[in-house]
Amino acid sequence: MSLRVEAGFQHLKDALAQVLAEVVEFPPGVLVTVLGAKVTANTVHAKIILSVFPESAETEVRQILKEYTGDIKERLAEKLRLRRIPRLHYVFDERTAEAAEIEHLIQTLEERGEISDSSS
Repeated sequence: MSLRVEAGFQHLKDALAQVLAEVVEFPPGVLVTVLGAKVTANTVHAKIILSVFPESAETEVRQILKEYTGDIKERLAEKLRLRRIPRLHYVFDERTAEAAEIEHLIQTLEERGEISDSSS
C-alpha cells in the first residue's frame, strides 16, 4: 500500500478520534479509543477499529455511535474537507479481553503450582 494511502488512513483515524471526543457523549467511565481506519478503494466504506474500556460497555457504545452517525459524518466532512464521507463500519478490538483472559489463565496455573512465576 502506498504511503499516500496510509497517510489518508491516519488522517481519517486522527480526525475521527477528534470528532468522537468533541461530539459524542459516552457514559462516565467509558473510554473509547480509535485504533485504526481503512477506507475501500472507491471510498464508499470505511472500517473503523475501536477499543472500548470497560468491554462490557461495547453494546452501549455501538448504540451511541449509531445515534450520533449524522453528527459524526457532518463534523468529519468539515475536518477532512470532503463532499462525501464513507459509510462508517465500527469494529471492536478484542485484544484487551484476550490478554486479560490469558493473564487470568496464567495466574490460575501459578496458584495451582502447575507453573512458576518467571519473574522470581
